[in-house]
Amino acid sequence: MKIILFAMLLQFTFFNWTGKKAPEINGGTGWINSTPLKLSELKNKVVLIDFFEYTCVNCLRTLPYLKEWHKRYKDKGLVIIGVHTPEFDFSSKFENVKKAVEELGIEYPVVVDSEYKIWNAFKNQFWPRKFLIDKDGIIRFDHVGEGAYGTTERKIQELLTQINPGLTFPDVIEYIREEDKPGAVCYPRTPEMYAGYLRGYFTQRIKPDEESFYEDDGGYKEAQITLNGWFKVDAMKLLHLRRNEKFTDYVAFKFRGTEVNAVFNSDGRSYDVILTLDDKPIPKDMKGKDVFYDESGRSIVKVESGRMYNLISGEKYGVYTLKLYTNSDAFSLYSFTFGSCVVRE
Repeated sequence: MKIILFAMLLQFTFFNWTGKKAPEINGGTGWINSTPLKLSELKNKVVLIDFFEYTCVNCLRTLPYLKEWHKRYKDKGLVIIGVHTPEFDFSSKFENVKKAVEELGIEYPVVVDSEYKIWNAFKNQFWPRKFLIDKDGIIRFDHVGEGAYGTTERKIQELLTQINPGLTFPDVIEYIREEDKPGAVCYPRTPEMYAGYLRGYFTQRIKPDEESFYEDDGGYKEAQITLNGWFKVDAMKLLHLRRNEKFTDYVAFKFRGTEVNAVFNSDGRSYDVILTLDDKPIPKDMKGKDVFYDESGRSIVKVESGRMYNLISGEKYGVYTLKLYTNSDAFSLYSFTFGSCVVRE
């Protein structure tokens, strides 16, 4: 945990690698889908390095493109290497990364970078970030975040042609996800929120690293957490350490957008979180893919492992109040991310 926090705090400035020699891939704590690879052993290949985190919503949005490029170009000389550098404590564990890679259907090699050695060698500070490396080991493309999928694929084709001018390619895919479609409207949205005191904001005075009772005063603010009940606010996460008979303790905040995702962990246990939107069950046309309804109509998400859970998903843009009720002593919450893109026909 200390390694993760220290490595993250070291990153402040953006370093563009285009035209520079790629650092070697050293220091991973394990490999998935491959034996260890070295860039020096991949001469006459085009290598795509993807820094990602399996709980990162932006990484998950780019994943369909990476999987398609692997399918299209793996036999033409492209090698994709996913570098999984963790943001949270549970996502630094090799077995958790391996499980996530399998569940996400990633077939290309992934190196687990839990000590941030590869991240630091590339002077990185972003999830996701993609580098395209040519046959001579020079970085020819450096892209941060989502988007530029057509541009990236055209660069892949260009670099592969430098190795084998006789190659033929399929048409470039400009978009796979509907939200990436030209003409999609993206409204202002709430920025990423964190549930720990290092990066999180709260409407109440919190007591770091100490279980305390908090009382909701109704002063909800966008991007700031309000607590009600017994919680412990750690550096990087929010914990509920008591098992209650009823769902009386909750987390509340205002947000603007059309989509809400939350990163939970369970440490191998299972628990339910009841959700309300403006103090009502989440409407069916706004429920996220991880939400279900019980026989009484309550909207619920079942947390069974450490990952990102989709809570809200729809096209009704607005400002809302979301509450997450828990009665579990296994409740562990790390962050929230938001979406606001609407596809207009």
